[in-house]
Amino acid sequence: MKQTPTTPPAPDSFPHPLRTLVVDDSAMLLKSLCAYLKTHPLFQVVGTAVDGKEALHIAELLTPDLVLMDLHMPVMDGLQATARLRHCVPNIRIIIMTMENSAAAEADARAHGAHGFISKPRIIDDDLITEVHRAFHSDHTKDERNSS
Repeated sequence: MKQTPTTPPAPDSFPHPLRTLVVDDSAMLLKSLCAYLKTHPLFQVVGTAVDGKEALHIAELLTPDLVLMDLHMPVMDGLQATARLRHCVPNIRIIIMTMENSAAAEADARAHGAHGFISKPRIIDDDLITEVHRAFHSDHTKDERNSS
């Protein structure tokens, strides 16, 4: 069932707007995704990065609520950066973005601490909003405690 393009109101525990860091080594995708996010009241783009190492530095400075993280990047990939971010900035929510839309890639992303996973062809549509809501409403910390 296709969801409507409107965003449901966020509960009190859901930051609004979401201070968002966008990380991707593709300048074209970075530009178009930021342009889309800036038109949506749910998001406030606070920074961008072109690799995982830069994302770590920016995230520690800006402490965003949400990171949209590319999976495959030079210098440090999205999996390494996600694992390190979850350690350094534990309250951050991270959604991995990739062209590699497979169950194995999603499982790997979640094993590294990602709260969400989305295929790049589906980023700029309602699927992103759905995945963001899912990431903030899931109890990821409970899942981590149970797996320890």
